[in-house]
Amino acid sequence: MEFADSYSELTATVDDISTLEHLEAFVRKVVGTYELKHAVYYMPGVSGQNEIKPVAVITYPPEWVKRYYEADYLGIDPVVVEGFANLLPLDWGTLNKRPPRVRQLFGESVDFGIGRQGMTFPIRGPKGDSALFSVTSDLSDPEWAAAKKTYIRDLQILAHTIHAKALMIGGGKATDYAARLTPRERECLTWCAVGKTSEDIGTILGISEGVVRIHLQSAQHKLDCLNRTHTVAKAITLKLIFPDIR
Repeated sequence: MEFADSYSELTATVDDISTLEHLEAFVRKVVGTYELKHAVYYMPGVSGQNEIKPVAVITYPPEWVKRYYEADYLGIDPVVVEGFANLLPLDWGTLNKRPPRVRQLFGESVDFGIGRQGMTFPIRGPKGDSALFSVTSDLSDPEWAAAKKTYIRDLQILAHTIHAKALMIGGGKATDYAARLTPRERECLTWCAVGKTSEDIGTILGISEGVVRIHLQSAQHKLDCLNRTHTVAKAITLKLIFPDIR
């Protein structure tokens, strides 16, 4: 599956998100763009920061949401338990569904049309904040295996984008990522974004390849990213590089 153009269109609309209604519309647009079944973003609040309120965006049918809470599934849902305990994307196919209540939870979710496949993207912020962004699909196993490559690439970045907006909507202050990056880190990210290798960038800037790697690793850490691709994409999304791109 190729969604490169759609991803660019989505990130171009991020600046317009300022209310919970806008955020809900954006999440639904992500669902439609990536041909998903449903999506859920959930931030339970931030420990020690009472001014930041919980934020949730749920595209599930209201009937399933009601059933989920009436059955008290939140406490035994491995998506939630494992999601908050992990850092990397979590494929629901790897979860332990043998306990009777968990098996019942997933069986009922399929009956309510939630989707047979699922993936959760844990989010960890710099201020002790954490959240989960989950998506579901009805793709077959082979189709899901192929689609996951795109989902992991794009959706983990979009998950962090959604979280940044949710923090502001919930009452938190936006992280000033622009102030974190040095001019040299921006230069390295800019050249990386146009396809240059660390060796190429070193030649262009007159520094060693090792120093380039240090600058890129530093930028990755400062932007709270998982890898170089994530860092470049987030820098573009936040207009830290190529600020005139729409």
